Amino acid sequence: MQILIKTLTGQRQTFDFDVDDKVYHVKLALQQRECIDIEQIRLIYSGRQMKDELTLKDYKISPGATIHMVLQLRGG
Repeated sequence: MQILIKTLTGQRQTFDFDVDDKVYHVKLALQQRECIDIEQIRLIYSGRQMKDELTLKDYKISPGATIHMVLQLRGG
């Protein structure tokens, strides 16, 4: 299924995933396309931060849904 990911620049990028793909797999695809360290990527859907070990199906994501990408702030 195709989903949209709103990147840091505000652009919406289209990705193809299976409903059984884990959130970690989505982050890997983003890392490759956006050249951002996977440890810094956070994904938000319906106002909730997505957990790496859960699947897209767990979040009831349907084709055409938009997931927001944000960077995790480093503590200091």
